[in-house]
Amino acid sequence: MCSYAHYSTMLYEAPLFDYHYAVYVKNDPAREPVAVGWSIPGAIASAAEKTGRDRKDFEVEQITAEQYRVLKQFLESYGRF
Repeated sequence: MCSYAHYSTMLYEAPLFDYHYAVYVKNDPAREPVAVGWSIPGAIASAAEKTGRDRKDFEVEQITAEQYRVLKQFLESYGRF
């Protein structure tokens, strides 16, 4: 039997995911990251907003947490984050 207190806390606990994504412009020979993020839709939206391109013009790659930190710092230092 499930108590109400146990049930209510289960509803509000956020899952702990550790996913990070880098967004690139499709067919870019340099393959420079345009944006990084924790969710694919959010990262693509950020890239589209920064570049003025359509969302379909990007490709996404899953990256490690360390790569995320490095790329985020790089993009912030150049005002691209």
